[in-house]
Amino acid sequence: MLDTIFAPITSINQSGVCVIRISGDKTLDCLEKLGVNTSKISHQKIIFNKILDLKNNEVIDECLISYFKAPNSFTGQDIAEISIHASTYIFQKISEILSKIEDVRMAQAGEFSKRAFLNNKMSLIEAEAIPDLIASETELQHKQALRQLSGKIGKIYDDLRQKIIEILALIEAVIDFPDEDLPENIIKDIKQNLANIKKIINEILANHIAQKIKTGINLAIIGEPNVGKSTLLNFLAKSEIAIVSDVAGTTRDIIETHLNIAGAVVKIADTAGIRTTQDKIEEQGVIRAIKKSKDCDIKILMLDAKKLEISDKIANLIDKNTLVLINKIDEINHLVQQKIDQKISDLIKNKANITFDSQNLLKISLKNQQNLDLLISLLEQEVKKQIPNNNSAIITQERHRSHLKSALAHLEEFSFSKPIELAAEDLRLASQEIGKITGKIGVENILDVIFGSFCIGK
Repeated sequence: MLDTIFAPITSINQSGVCVIRISGDKTLDCLEKLGVNTSKISHQKIIFNKILDLKNNEVIDECLISYFKAPNSFTGQDIAEISIHASTYIFQKISEILSKIEDVRMAQAGEFSKRAFLNNKMSLIEAEAIPDLIASETELQHKQALRQLSGKIGKIYDDLRQKIIEILALIEAVIDFPDEDLPENIIKDIKQNLANIKKIINEILANHIAQKIKTGINLAIIGEPNVGKSTLLNFLAKSEIAIVSDVAGTTRDIIETHLNIAGAVVKIADTAGIRTTQDKIEEQGVIRAIKKSKDCDIKILMLDAKKLEISDKIANLIDKNTLVLINKIDEINHLVQQKIDQKISDLIKNKANITFDSQNLLKISLKNQQNLDLLISLLEQEVKKQIPNNNSAIITQERHRSHLKSALAHLEEFSFSKPIELAAEDLRLASQEIGKITGKIGVENILDVIFGSFCIGK
């Protein structure tokens, strides 16, 4: 019999109410030891009751108590949740009483969710979504975690595994009846189905949308010194993050801030002005600026309207995900402004050897706040391009990627030219690797690692 466990599932110190969850066969015994008349307790009902220290016949707190009868609960066990006033003293008193009951102890990190998985209340992939849901700070992070928690992503992996098992069943039929060969049309179908499965797995491995949603989209502001990069960062952040100066080369290192744009986390970096310099410190800043821009998802290239030039170093950084902002247009006349679009397109085509989309070019004035509303709209559009709506399976944990790579390797090893027993083993190993993602098979050795990363009370 498993121990009955308890833990606070909300903060003790940072709220008015703290909820203590108890899960296990001795849940009602725990309530009785806290002075609760359990005859009042019924499934999915909430009662108002006093919690007592029976040893001293003292009232500890007045609270709400809810009860869920197994198997219709989060863990699949009997569960009680006690809403106490968020007092460290009250929790310590309750913890002291519960800890003295035989086979009752404080829950370990992630143990409630682990029991939910072991009692088939959720798959492993659904359980892993819980910390992501709690940690979500943006709309897209929230939606991604909910989709995983709902089982939609897990179903895609289950379907893949089922397709492999169906092929394996045909192969094993040959092992059981060695005198009968598979018909040519069946062999052809198996090869086609395996090709489709490998194609799906490769598409999942190539899809990095989930990682961008989870950790953020990287955006770098690049350009020569004194074009307005730091001013732009301050505008976007609505804060004086970077020092703004007329002195060229003021920014010598990468200054980064995180913003919520179009429901996604965007990590915006202001980089050193890219130019040739004899200053050793500034030179290191330029090297870092170039490296940062090469690694990012979106670039904003800022140019001075009075100096429409692009150096070779900057030209090498321009790609299809580059937005070009022409700053300081308040300092040039309208006739010159009208010719800028074509001039920049020609310049980029000649210097960077790519065709530039004029929709990614915007003329602004940070000083006069001209076209800054259009700038925000342009940024939102570019962020949405990075994270399109996608109903396919997405990799939210590196563990999933590792199992998929192993499954793909086993599928690549499969061949009808092999002894049939070895070919069947390739399929069996591939199905097991995919099963490990959702917890269908062979996950005992990784459960402690996964649930140990949860916080207490989850």
